[in-house]
Amino acid sequence: MKNGAGKKRFLNKKGQTAVEYIITAAGLFTAIISFYVLYSYMVPEQFEEGAKVILMEYDASR
Repeated sequence: MKNGAGKKRFLNKKGQTAVEYIITAAGLFTAIISFYVLYSYMVPEQFEEGAKVILMEYDASR
């Protein structure tokens, strides 16, 4: 009986570990997607601002 209880406890921990891995993977996936969305919006905006500054400096030097 003692061996059976130990085996069941091991199986429960195995399931808990799998759930923890799934939750961690989902959290990391969400974070990566969030940063991708954020930077896909910010980077083009910064390029536009930089282009405006460069063109203004170019026109001012003429």
